[in-house]
Amino acid sequence: MSPVTQAPAPTNRQDDLASAGGVRGLLWLTWRQHRWTLIGTLILAAVLVGWMTYLSMELTDLWHQCHDTFCPENSPQGERLAGSSSLVLTLGALSRLVQYMPLLIGVFIGVPVLTREHEQRTLLLAWSQDVSPTRWLWTKLGLLGLFVTAVTAAVAGVSDHLAHLETQVAPGNLFNYVPFLNTGMLPVAISICWFAVGVALGAAIKRTLPAVFGVIAGFIGLTYLVQWRYPTLMKPLSAHLQVGGPDGGLLRDNALVVKGGMIDYGSDGPSGAFDASGRQFSGVELQRLCPPDNGAGTMLSCYSNNHLLQHLQYQPGSRIPDFHLIVATGYLGLTAVALAAVWLIVRRTNLSAG
Repeated sequence: MSPVTQAPAPTNRQDDLASAGGVRGLLWLTWRQHRWTLIGTLILAAVLVGWMTYLSMELTDLWHQCHDTFCPENSPQGERLAGSSSLVLTLGALSRLVQYMPLLIGVFIGVPVLTREHEQRTLLLAWSQDVSPTRWLWTKLGLLGLFVTAVTAAVAGVSDHLAHLETQVAPGNLFNYVPFLNTGMLPVAISICWFAVGVALGAAIKRTLPAVFGVIAGFIGLTYLVQWRYPTLMKPLSAHLQVGGPDGGLLRDNALVVKGGMIDYGSDGPSGAFDASGRQFSGVELQRLCPPDNGAGTMLSCYSNNHLLQHLQYQPGSRIPDFHLIVATGYLGLTAVALAAVWLIVRRTNLSAG
């Protein structure tokens, strides 16, 4: 008589589907679909953080060698901080990488979220199971968005520290466009924005290459728009300074000159120099008043003896956090618009079309 074998207990298919369609299942799916992109992003971020940390230590060492102040130009430390030195070129290259990091995130992480499903025609399989399209969408966007936020926050923190160190050891300005974008939490806000825009363009266009070109064009256009408009997001302050004289600290501490500060010498147009009554000299009048000195150093004393003034419009460095907040709010507003567009597109997607 053969032994009686006990049949395996029936599995609860409802629980299996719930597990597969839950956060754990979508987490596994997200990792499987995007693992190589996520690993590549982590490697790039680790290289950036490690390299910038090393340069921060090098700049800190130079700062201590210069007795915790600016390094003189004719000193060995100052030569290492000269415009064509390898250190300065490396710092500039890393700054550009941080600036274009949001573009890479939008292209390689944002765009494929939905274009991959359209091109491989897997939407019907992905959305007709136990998980709804909107749940699939928001879970994937939440997981990838958390990843983007964590990675860019690490890069932004080190980039901010490095930029501040640069202005300690050599003349620099955190209000200039590239340092402005790479400090504070702006890299995080901009990266989240272009991740969402990449997803939205992928959902609307449904093809990878056209969506990638759309992200690149949008990134370049918006970058130049922000660069053109950000100095006047708040009303600039005005000042009257003696030409060639000290600024009394007015333009130090990362102040950004919006208008003025340049003297046009020898031309027929306005020179930017004013007399005590407020009348502006032309370039020819200024040249006649203070002839060229051929390097003798008498022009600045001529400006001072005639009490010439220049009018400036500027943004004080104390406003940098306010400008960061304004620009970040704009990018996050664009993020909200992109996410709303993705939601509407997904709701109206015809599953039968794949």
